[in-house]
Amino acid sequence: MTTVIEVPKKESSPKVKKARDWVHRITLVMAVFLPVFFMVAALGSKFGLWSWMTGLGLSRGLGMKLIIATLGLGVISVVLYLFVKPRKGWWIAALAVAMALGFIVKGASVKNTADSLPFIHDVTTDTQNPPTFSEIIIQQRAKVKGVNTLDYIGKTAPAGDDRKSKELVSVLQAKAYPTIRPLVVSDSPDVAFGEALARVKSMGWDIAYSDPAKGQIDATATTFWYGFKDDVTVRIKPSEGGGSLIDVRSVSRVGGSDLGANAARVEAFLKKMSE
Repeated sequence: MTTVIEVPKKESSPKVKKARDWVHRITLVMAVFLPVFFMVAALGSKFGLWSWMTGLGLSRGLGMKLIIATLGLGVISVVLYLFVKPRKGWWIAALAVAMALGFIVKGASVKNTADSLPFIHDVTTDTQNPPTFSEIIIQQRAKVKGVNTLDYIGKTAPAGDDRKSKELVSVLQAKAYPTIRPLVVSDSPDVAFGEALARVKSMGWDIAYSDPAKGQIDATATTFWYGFKDDVTVRIKPSEGGGSLIDVRSVSRVGGSDLGANAARVEAFLKKMSE
């Protein structure tokens, strides 16, 4: 008869368990605090609690340090759960690691987008005779500190991998967004104006000015995060071959690079007008 002798499992010391539990609690707090921090930094800018530069500065500076701290604590917590029993609750530490990595991946994605697109914030379908804005929009922009100019002809922006050289914005736009061009529709200008006005409203832009006689609609699009405002103007006039010629221009009020937001907005509007 064989006798089986059970070797008692070695339990972790109370001090080790206590240390593991403290690391776990701090990791949990960081996992909860991290997304809240970024939301507060962004929404604080949107609602005027601080400037957009402060909001971005917090996200890029302190935010990155918090991400690294959360990742480090998460990894330590996971390792401790592997060696210190009981292992119940390890998934929270793993979630903190996944969350931190998610923020890192998102940040890398934004950087890659910024590096792949021209450093511009002004996009128009007509680069030779870009649509102009109404006095209402001009006055609104004049109240913004560090506002971008509305000049397009002759405007230059950083170009090249080192961003040290300068190139015309019109040239940079043509290279990056060659499909953004004036749209010709078969409708008469007055019909096209009504359709354009409806499309502007459907896109959630705040209309500041509309004049059927001039064939002009000015509106402002506001981003959810940080509350960045981009001004949009739509110009409608008779086409030489009949129908209507529609031009659109979208310009950020602040910031150097729009990460492709203005081009995407112009393309989205033109697509709706083509449907």
